[in-house]
Amino acid sequence: MKKLSMLLMLAASFVLSVPQAHAAGGDKDYEPAPYFFVGLQGGGQVTFTNYDFTKLAMPVGAVSFGGYYNPVVGGRLHAQGWRDKGAFKNLPQVGDKTYYWNYYTVDADLLVNLTNLFWKGSESHLFNLVLVGGVGLNYAWHNKQVNNLISTYQLGNVAPLAWPHSRLGHNLRVGVQLDLNLSKHFGVNLECDFNNLSDRFNSKQANSDDWQATAMIGLQYKFGYKAKKPVVVPPPAPAPAPAPAPVVKPEPKPAPAPVVKPAPKPQPLKENIFYSIRSSEVTAEEMVKVDKVVKYLNDNPSATVDIIGYADVKTGNPKINMKYSQQRAQDLKNLLVKKGIDAKRIKASAKGDTEQPFSVNEKNRVSIITGELNK
Repeated sequence: MKKLSMLLMLAASFVLSVPQAHAAGGDKDYEPAPYFFVGLQGGGQVTFTNYDFTKLAMPVGAVSFGGYYNPVVGGRLHAQGWRDKGAFKNLPQVGDKTYYWNYYTVDADLLVNLTNLFWKGSESHLFNLVLVGGVGLNYAWHNKQVNNLISTYQLGNVAPLAWPHSRLGHNLRVGVQLDLNLSKHFGVNLECDFNNLSDRFNSKQANSDDWQATAMIGLQYKFGYKAKKPVVVPPPAPAPAPAPAPVVKPEPKPAPAPVVKPAPKPQPLKENIFYSIRSSEVTAEEMVKVDKVVKYLNDNPSATVDIIGYADVKTGNPKINMKYSQQRAQDLKNLLVKKGIDAKRIKASAKGDTEQPFSVNEKNRVSIITGELNK
């Protein structure tokens, strides 16, 4: 019992003395910031879906380059990836099926050292808690396994929008990093992040972004410190010179009244929103037209719009094409409502492939918006 008490006392004294010794070591011959670093990390990641996420965990590696501009704020360029894993659950006559694909993510991250922000009075600390936030791009490829499953077991209705070869999307990141300073040039860290990815990253469409969690441990090499400048006591400041007499400026002449021109008469509205095959998602190019419709309705409070969805006759069948045209018109109406337009001012309908407004077949994957002013 006495030996155990002595060991506990020695351990406690060591834990308490390490931060104090590190803080006392602030009398260094170099500035704590700015400096640069390169880092390597390794750990695990999982992309969440309706499957047991503990069975989807995969290894992940990362490399980074960055620096701290001052003891609180820094930044880095961070690249991570390897392989990811997804699964279909309870498929008829098949059961559970898993599949793999490759990916990598490159982010520009902002680093905020919360320890230096809230615990001041020392140039450096043994442990630092760092807030991580970033934005970047995610590239996924080698998606053969899921497409082979869809082809072999005829799962087109389970994952109709699985990407065939590769997919490029956004990545938004938030996380925390616990950093341990071992020496002037080396440190180790434990980092946990949540990454927001575009829908269908895991070949499934959930009408919401996919989420990926990562946990990694890493090693940093730090360099580029500046030598500490000697403290120089400044000489006493000279007495201030007397202030000059104020200059009286002449009062400006009033500007002429602006000429009010009559407002131009609103023009009728018509916009064609085109889509990719089997899609009701509005692309960035077509979103410019949607913003024109929103401006038209905001500028003309009495105006209403009529949305008619279409599908091309050379793809699919009448039943499926009617479904896509209805989804295109309704999703477009929902998008206008989300941008602040009253749903009562929007009428949405669909014609499937019964009408083809354009002679070019591909252009009939379209929603046509017409607007009129109600006096």
